[in-house]
Amino acid sequence: MRAQAVQFLRALLTGALIAAGAGCAGAQGDREPTTPRAKPVLVDYGAEPVSGDPSAWYPGATYDEAIATPEQCLGYPLGSRIARPEAIVACFRTWAEQSSRAVVERYAVSYEGRELVRVVITTPENHARLDEILANIDKLANPRAATAAEVDRIAESSPAVAWLGYSIHGDETSGADASLAFGHYLIAGTDERVGKILADTVVVLDPVMNPDGRTRIIEQVGQLNGVSQSLNFRGMGRGYWPWGRGNHYLFDMNRDWIVGTQPETRGRWQSLLRFRPQLFVDAHEMGPNDTYLFYPRAEPVNRNFAATHAEWSKVFAADQGAAFDRYGWPYYTREWADGWYPGYSDAWGSLLGSIGILYEQAKVWGRPLRKHTGQIVTYRETVHAQAQSSLANVRTLLNNRAALLRDFAAYHRQAAAGPAKTFVINPGVVPDRERHLVEVLLRQGIEVWRADQAFSARAVSPLGDTGRVEVPKGAYLIDAAQPRGGLVRAILEFDPRFSKEVLAKERRGLEQKNESGLYDVTAWNLGMTYGLDVAWIDTPSASRSQVRSLEATESGVEAGKGAVAWAVHGADDASVVFAGLALEAGLVVHASDRPFTVGDEEFPRGSLLVRAIDNPTNLAERLGRAATDAGVRAVPISTSRSPDEGPDLGGLHFRLLRRPRVAIVTNTPIRPDAYGHVWFHIDQHLRLPVTLLDAHRLGREDLRRYNVVVVPATMDPTPLLAAAPNLTTWVRSGGTLVAMGTSASVLSAKGGDLTSVRRRRDALADLPAYARSIQRWLASRDVAIDEDAVWGDQATQTRKPAKATDGDKGKGKGGPSFPGGEAGERARAAEDAWMRRFSPVGAMARGLVDQTHWITAGARAAMPVFVAGSTAFIAPDGVTVPVRLAAADKLRLSGLLWPEARARLEKTAWATVESRGAGQVILFSVSPVFRGQHPGAARFLSNAVVFGPSLGARQPQEW
Repeated sequence: MRAQAVQFLRALLTGALIAAGAGCAGAQGDREPTTPRAKPVLVDYGAEPVSGDPSAWYPGATYDEAIATPEQCLGYPLGSRIARPEAIVACFRTWAEQSSRAVVERYAVSYEGRELVRVVITTPENHARLDEILANIDKLANPRAATAAEVDRIAESSPAVAWLGYSIHGDETSGADASLAFGHYLIAGTDERVGKILADTVVVLDPVMNPDGRTRIIEQVGQLNGVSQSLNFRGMGRGYWPWGRGNHYLFDMNRDWIVGTQPETRGRWQSLLRFRPQLFVDAHEMGPNDTYLFYPRAEPVNRNFAATHAEWSKVFAADQGAAFDRYGWPYYTREWADGWYPGYSDAWGSLLGSIGILYEQAKVWGRPLRKHTGQIVTYRETVHAQAQSSLANVRTLLNNRAALLRDFAAYHRQAAAGPAKTFVINPGVVPDRERHLVEVLLRQGIEVWRADQAFSARAVSPLGDTGRVEVPKGAYLIDAAQPRGGLVRAILEFDPRFSKEVLAKERRGLEQKNESGLYDVTAWNLGMTYGLDVAWIDTPSASRSQVRSLEATESGVEAGKGAVAWAVHGADDASVVFAGLALEAGLVVHASDRPFTVGDEEFPRGSLLVRAIDNPTNLAERLGRAATDAGVRAVPISTSRSPDEGPDLGGLHFRLLRRPRVAIVTNTPIRPDAYGHVWFHIDQHLRLPVTLLDAHRLGREDLRRYNVVVVPATMDPTPLLAAAPNLTTWVRSGGTLVAMGTSASVLSAKGGDLTSVRRRRDALADLPAYARSIQRWLASRDVAIDEDAVWGDQATQTRKPAKATDGDKGKGKGGPSFPGGEAGERARAAEDAWMRRFSPVGAMARGLVDQTHWITAGARAAMPVFVAGSTAFIAPDGVTVPVRLAAADKLRLSGLLWPEARARLEKTAWATVESRGAGQVILFSVSPVFRGQHPGAARFLSNAVVFGPSLGARQPQEW
């Protein structure tokens, strides 16, 4: 019966997705026409042929019959369903065993244990001298190692390198299947065309860039299959929550290239730095009613790409377009995929000197689909288009090999001769975060140096401060003038700006249609996102040593006889990790709310104290394990008496911590990526156990077992609004609720009683009153004492009127005045709605930090913070604002922030902490762990989760 059912389904379903096995099964598959036809070639994708003929993918191709076909490896015709990641890898391993043209190498393992491989394909002769070939390419990428004559020799004689990556978004599936068609052609093809490709190029395939996400979408699509097949499958969108786009932690890895938070990205860094390709392809999918997009890019384009990049994009596009015209396939270029953000796959490759190309194929989810035009598109057709694109691009590389190699060398030579500017990371502010940034740069092949002695230089800081500074000994130095200079500038420049033409186009779109043409964030530089003491200087140090790797840091328990306690320095982010691990291990830990001194070492607020008398007799063992695992030093203390005016170690400035019991709200409508960023941070960085709560059960959930609940951004307010009464009861009983982005906006909306924080749009009539509260907050940061007013004769004292602020005037300085009553309310609402059109898609703004609050431990008085979207919080008296955005004229630090956005966001609360009963509500206007790219702001979430249940809420006494 099972065999009959499978045959019945095969007869009914064209391209239906059924789970595929791995290895060569020897099954028969599709057969399509093998001879070229008159243009355009018409292929009947609607029919289901009896068997598969590999030459159907490349008409006129011939193959070595001793090498298994894709159908024989998969057990079904290639393109008739979505291939599983392990099946794709197994095919390539089989072919590598059967042919000396291919070598399969593992470069990473996903969080779910799936291997990621690169498949290196070229002639056996090129394989034999692959180290020599790559050494020559490396010389082109390092102009100090090659003379002009050597560049010419290598360009004339060396094969070029192509890197083709497929399906980095797991639910964009056709690319990975196309890697089998293209890979099989290169490995088994016997015609003259493939022989020329292999002789003069080294082709590296990254066939399954996201095996975890791909597996997730395969399961989802398979579970939705039925015997009666609908041609209107588009209703599933990207699948069901949490979709298949991201990896295990739901990170969009096509945004991860500049930080490398995920193992897949870090493995690809290593691979690409070894092969240094001249062509970098990134195959994607888009909406089902679209056609096919490839480059040239739309504006804006990152100015650090090679000067010749745009012209080469046109050359590649012409050849790819010709290949599509042959089949009558529609396509387009330059409409929406811009090249501004350097963290895309193809953008990062371009900054490495490659010609980066993006494909976007209209998706059909592995089965036939009727488009709005009435055309029925099969999965096999989408795979075919991707496979033809790969061949077209590699042939363009082949036909322009020498010129591309010369331009590749010229790009790096020009980068090394670039502007004499140096990026400086001053040491000692947050040492573990400084080390992490240096490691990120080194892993991307960027040269890093260390100052052997202090020197003076003119500097520009992330906050816009300029002047001469003293760069200390031990500072990290990253020159813009180096072979990887384009990448250095792209990820470390403080404030790259759009052209006037791009600004005008964006402004017209917003004003006329309320539509932004920007595809991603407009600010990302790592100096700001890491929250470190960094600067750009114009005088590099003459006395320096190159940093090739970082020495291991000291961690564990320092020996100390007769110690009454141990202290852990609170500047490092790892101190919060230690606190969580120590509490999980059953240790009693206190956190300081004031700086203190131990011997000659100063400890900032937020540092930790573990007293011997409070803890079990095996304290040293447990303490050592927690300190080593967290990577911190536990410093022994022989007396509780302070050696200076700081607090004694047994006093009230050391607050007892309770073990955090953490839950994260998940499931639709929570944004999968926002949830993944939070989950990754708490699970991987803080290493705390986490319970996942269903958003739809949140109103009925017994929350008493948790003392921290984190709510990532949501796409629909309904479940959170329904859960608000339950959350309110739990908070008032001692819970710490942390909400961010749109979820924070929902919970603070007008009419709710969970928090008194309000969105600006809901408090327009009360802005003058809020402005006075804000002014008092700002004045408290720089207190001025008038002794005569304090001690003088009361009769002679006069009270100065409070200064009017921009918030008193509606739309900032020179803003409109509004009538009273309902007409005034409507006018204010309309003005605010207009201003919201210009909300940032992602910029960096100046945040003013309250350094007396426990949640800001580890932060500086002013720091760059990420702003995105229209949420602007207004906090009344009684609500603590640990991070507030600066005034409009000081607000923008990097990225696009229109004047209207500055006026709305100025002096609003970026983060709030509000006591409610025995508990508290903590709101962030955006996620502090967005993409894992903002370690500076991530410290706030760490503090909220680990310290929040104890320092901001009252927990019941444990007996």
